[in-house]
Amino acid sequence: MSYGTSASSEPSTKKLVMVFVAIAIGAFAILSIFVFPVKNLIREEVTAEVKVTTKNDGICVVDTSDHPRGISQCPYKVGDTLIIKYKEGTSQIISYELKT
Repeated sequence: MSYGTSASSEPSTKKLVMVFVAIAIGAFAILSIFVFPVKNLIREEVTAEVKVTTKNDGICVVDTSDHPRGISQCPYKVGDTLIIKYKEGTSQIISYELKT
C-alpha cells in the first residue's frame, strides 16, 4: 500500500478558495434577504409636519408616524408646528424648523 500524495486526488488551493468564496457569497445573500434585509441599511429620509406635544426641561416631544421623538434644547412652545426631517426607524431628528 502506498500512502503517498497524488496530485489528481487532492483539490488545489485555488479551487478551495473559490469554493469558500462561493459559500461566503451565498451565505451573505441568504442572510441579507431573510435575516437582515439590506433595505434596512439605507433608511428613507422623511419630512413631516408635527406639533410639539410636551416640553420638559428644555426637551420638546413631537409625535411622528412611527414613534415620539425628542428635541433637546428646544426653543419652541407646546402647540408650535414644526417641519422635521428624520430617517425612518431611527430616533434621531436630522433637522427641524418652525413652520411659518
